[in-house]
Amino acid sequence: MTNTCARCGRRLKDPNATYGPIGARKVAAEQALAEQQAANITIPVTIRDGYAGTRTPDGSVVVRIRNGVQEPLRHLVHHSPTGFEWGYGGSGPADLARSIIADALGTENPDPAVYQEFKRMFVAGWGDRWEIALDEIRTWLEKRKAAIEA
Repeated sequence: MTNTCARCGRRLKDPNATYGPIGARKVAAEQALAEQQAANITIPVTIRDGYAGTRTPDGSVVVRIRNGVQEPLRHLVHHSPTGFEWGYGGSGPADLARSIIADALGTENPDPAVYQEFKRMFVAGWGDRWEIALDEIRTWLEKRKAAIEA
């Protein structure tokens, strides 16, 4: 099995690595920028637990909210060159959907069919500012699971 960089898809020499050296530097820089932006921005929300995003002049900011406390959402896989995005069906929205579903389920590797469907049903339709409650995500996941089992 060939191990490839999770950011660019190139073959890796180290079978245990997730990113190549350049990809790792880019991911670290993107994560640092996202954390800095999120640390400086509090998104006005109506939920206590969930996720929210907003577009700013400096880029997009996405936060995870638990008990009313906002923190940057961890970006698991960097397929999009511009980071988290929403409002359409590309790689940035897929990165966002994957990170939200993974966080909500407490996993590192959610089923692609689940997060791609979440992207189509939710993320692709979001505007410049959005929020989604954790309970809404869990309800959607339960309904989806019940529909598959039926």
